[in-house]
Amino acid sequence: MRSKSFLLAPILCCAVILGLSVVLAVAVQAKQMTGPAGQNVVRAVTLEEVQSVLGAPKDDASGVSDFSIGNDGEAVIAYRYYDVDQDNYETDFASEIAPRIQSLYKKIKGLDRMRFQILVNDPSASPMWKPFSEFTMDRKTLEKLHWTWFVARDVLDQVLKNEK
Repeated sequence: MRSKSFLLAPILCCAVILGLSVVLAVAVQAKQMTGPAGQNVVRAVTLEEVQSVLGAPKDDASGVSDFSIGNDGEAVIAYRYYDVDQDNYETDFASEIAPRIQSLYKKIKGLDRMRFQILVNDPSASPMWKPFSEFTMDRKTLEKLHWTWFVARDVLDQVLKNEK
């Protein structure tokens, strides 16, 4: 009898250690899912998912060329804006991107803060895409603005303020 319990003790000990390691792994993963201020980091969002709303860039079309989530949970979106007439970049861009931003927030519920890095087309110069502006948007601001025109106006103000 004693020999059986002697054999069960190491097995039971291994099972407890395995269980604790699983709990610890889950806790570490949960901790990694929060940013410095306790903000939730966006679930694993793919470039393709963001492009399905904001578009994929082409030589003659606007869209997201790159997407990443920073350590603080901020989504960083590299956006190529293609302007057909290359006139009034600011207002044309704002009216194009505003409804797309609203759609992105509706589709990805965990998304909060986004930093847009905007490039614009300039076929007369090399390289064809040149830096234009960089701005941020967060869910709270978007919800405060409600209507597309106000969102477009806010985006335009940010673009003008941060135009390179």
